[in-house]
Formats: sequence, structure tokens, C-alpha cells
Amino acid sequence: MSGGPNLLVMSPAVTPLGDGLYQIDARMWDVPERLSCYYYDTLEPVLIECGPSSTLHHLLSALADLGIDDVATIAVTHIHLDHAGAAGHLARMYPRSRVGVHRLGAPHLADPARLVASATRIYGEEDMARLWGDMTPIDPERLLVLDEGDAIPLGGGRSLDVMYTPGHAKHHVVFHDAELGGMFVGDSVGVAFPHGHFVQPNTPPPDLDPPALVAQLHRMAQRDPVFLGFAHYGVHDDPGGALAEAEARLDAWVGFVESLEGLDQAVASERLRQWVLDGYRAAGVPDTVVAAYETGTFWPMQAAGIMRWLAQRDS
Repeated sequence: MSGGPNLLVMSPAVTPLGDGLYQIDARMWDVPERLSCYYYDTLEPVLIECGPSSTLHHLLSALADLGIDDVATIAVTHIHLDHAGAAGHLARMYPRSRVGVHRLGAPHLADPARLVASATRIYGEEDMARLWGDMTPIDPERLLVLDEGDAIPLGGGRSLDVMYTPGHAKHHVVFHDAELGGMFVGDSVGVAFPHGHFVQPNTPPPDLDPPALVAQLHRMAQRDPVFLGFAHYGVHDDPGGALAEAEARLDAWVGFVESLEGLDQAVASERLRQWVLDGYRAAGVPDTVVAAYETGTFWPMQAAGIMRWLAQRDS
């Protein structure tokens, strides 16, 4: 560590949040305000989320502006490529670092071949390279395997509590800084772009489980966090409102997709997209905000996850 950044020359991608914590706009897909990473400039430095390798250069540029030459732990909330795709690359750049990941995700970071193959089937080779880039395997000895009740040390008696939060993915965890009050929620709450900062579900296959997800939202609320650190995107300073909104809108989405029974996935995806965006417009959401949610959402995945869960529920 350099002992802290020079605030006079700090990159606009870096936002100080106090007590050694910084929010970093990792400019996923070269677009501002699509992915937040969080860096603790503490005795044991911790980076939360790292994004895909395709746009890793943006994160590295921000870390350079912070004067970072050391990371103790690279902690990912789950192994989806927009959160953990670059973890292996960063582990090589910071040779003393560990990569913190839930125990169900750890094997896929040690050997990402199946994860990459699955994503390539969805996106195709060209879009896979353009959107996500490659993944580098991580030596299993450098994985910090996490589960409910574990803690990631920050040094000086501080730590991040680990909560196991399945529902979006079986390998999802949330990190809670009880001292500062921050809760870093990955995709477990949904997405909340700062243009309007309301919460939208994130419902991809194969692990989506709405009842499990709602149970985790309740557990997060019980911790009474001061703010939520969304991966997509940024700090939300009304945690109670955001968590309640996430539950209500998830329930509405599931009910709507359930009403489309009998339609194929492509048609259902388009119906869901139109219904969601029309609802935003009817509620008076500005066009710029609607556009941010429209372009920042991969709609086929949203319908597919709900349809898969409904089929499993009814089988």
C-alpha cells in the first residue's frame, strides 16, 4: 500500500466512502456505472469484486490511481463472470493475495473450463471474448474458501463477516462490515443503477430460487446495515427500502412470467421486457433511467431463470 491516495489527483472512477473504503467504477463493457468494485485500504487490503477480464484495464487504472501495490484478499460474491472473471489474472498480479469465494464456487475458479464453456454456449465465442474475456485458473492453495459465519480480516481488529446468501446463485455470499455498516450484496438484492436507484431483480438460470432469495433479503434486513454496496451499481443509502422493494418486485416478476405459461422462452423474454419497461414509464420514471435499465439488462436470461424455477417447482 502507498498509505492512501492523493485526493487531488484521484481518478473520477474512485469515490471515497470513509474509513479506508473506496468505491471503484470498473466500467464493465467500457460503460460507466455498470460495475462497482470496493477496495479497503486497510492493514490487510481487500478488493470486493473484480469484474470480467475483458475490461480489467479499467479496474487496474483505478487501482493505480489509488497507489495500490498490494492486495491481501480478492473477495468475490459469486463466480459469475461479471464478478469473478478476472480473479485469476489479479491473483497473478498480486502474488501474496488470496481469492475469497464460497465453497461451492471454489472448484470453478481453480478450474474454470466448465464455467467458460457454459458461458460460451450462451453468448457464442465472439461475444464471449468481447463481453467477458478469458479466465485464468487459480491455485487451490490460494483460494480462501468461505461459508456462513466466516470472516475476512481487514487488520487492526476489523473484518468482513460472511453471509451465505443462495437464491441468485448457489455460490453467492454477502460481505458485511459491522463496524462501518456497509453490506456488499453482489447480485443478491438485484441491480440498482444510480440514475434512478430503484431496485430491479436479477433472475438468471440455473440457480434462481425466489423463496430462498427472499429469505436472504430478510436476513440482510435483520443486520440493519447502514448502506448497501451494489455491484450494479454503487451505494444505496436506504437499505430497508431497497430490500423491501427487491422482494416486492421479484414477486411481481415471478407472477408475471407465471402468467405466460405456454409461451416459448424468446416470446416470454420479450413480453417481460415490454411489461417491465412500460411499468417504469407508467410510474413516471424518466426516459434516461428506463434506457439505463433496458440496455443494462440481459432480458433473455431474466425470463429463462424464472421459467426454469417454475418448471422445477411444478415438476
